[in-house]
Amino acid sequence: MRPSLRNALHLGHAALTRRTPVYVHYGITHRCNLTCRMYGIWRFGNQDEELTLPQIETMAARLHQLGVVQLAIGGGEPFIRPDLPDIIRVFVKAGLNPRVLTNGVGIGPRDIEACIDTGLRAFSVSLDSLHPARFDYICGMDGAWEKVVRNMTVMAHLLKGTRALPTINCVVSHLNLDELPDMAHFARDLGFAISFLPVELLDDPGQGASSWEDRFVRHQPDMRIPVDEQSARQVAERVDRAYGAILKLKRHGFPILNSTPYLEASRSYLKTGKFPAEGCDAGRLYFSIAPNGQYTICHRTQHRHMHILDDGFEEYFHSAEYEHRRMQEAASCTGCMRACWIDTSYMFRTLQGLMEITQLQLRSRTASPLTWEQARTWARYDLIPGGVAGNE
Repeated sequence: MRPSLRNALHLGHAALTRRTPVYVHYGITHRCNLTCRMYGIWRFGNQDEELTLPQIETMAARLHQLGVVQLAIGGGEPFIRPDLPDIIRVFVKAGLNPRVLTNGVGIGPRDIEACIDTGLRAFSVSLDSLHPARFDYICGMDGAWEKVVRNMTVMAHLLKGTRALPTINCVVSHLNLDELPDMAHFARDLGFAISFLPVELLDDPGQGASSWEDRFVRHQPDMRIPVDEQSARQVAERVDRAYGAILKLKRHGFPILNSTPYLEASRSYLKTGKFPAEGCDAGRLYFSIAPNGQYTICHRTQHRHMHILDDGFEEYFHSAEYEHRRMQEAASCTGCMRACWIDTSYMFRTLQGLMEITQLQLRSRTASPLTWEQARTWARYDLIPGGVAGNE
């Protein structure tokens, strides 16, 4: 069976039953070349725990058998691994559609070309501001903005003429909330789609890593959108203005990857701090694999399941024992706003979500994406040092 037909059938089955795991996040490493303010997974990077290429080949075959269609290769920073092109090639050969989630800093045109030569057509690149000073502050690296945007222009031009739609991942925080509409305009002109992800932070700086989620996020008060009673009205106005604008742009055909239900849920979360009340499909429609191959239904849960390489994993995955554990974990979860989880559920739970992602995939791409010289004119150098921390 052709991979495209096989994947279409699995997506259709997932839409009908919500029991086919069509999406997987595989963190191939927790090592990273940045120390971003809102993420802390780089503190746990250990090369010795990462799967080898033969082990990844076994895992890819297993994911294919389970019905996986979309695979996000994340980290840490995936390009830390010099064998990344070989890893991508394994997943493409297995009939999966991989996407590389990268910060876009420590790479060059040859690295990007090497990945595209494997058959990769999807990159997601982190960019949180059009102010270089602000973005560099968030990343903890001077010059990060220029490195990232330069590499995004390379991706856009190398993928020009294909059906590929590279994506900007923009983490929405107190620092950049007022930039969202301009970020959408920038993404469109660059030849990218854009996904807006509300920031999630630890409440207490002393919170331990009780779950994998606690390893990913950190305590950063300057990035938190305040929800106290005194600030509530001002915050609500800022959030409504920003999300009202990007929802309008989405209706006008801008390549905003998020579904309307997810954007509305994000608006509510940023104003109230409350996660969506809808059910969770973790462990059914999607799941997560750690660098060492450990399976979890999502980042928030403990490692209570079989290893993805264990003999009998597929039988376990379809067993009543697994479903019992999965339901217990999902029921005890406090919720999240991760687009890879929540928006996948909206896509398969709502007709609107499914229609919107279908329309976005069919829409024509930017004919002439920005060159690096054109893209850098979007940079805003008017941010004073105090404004970096959101005091402007």
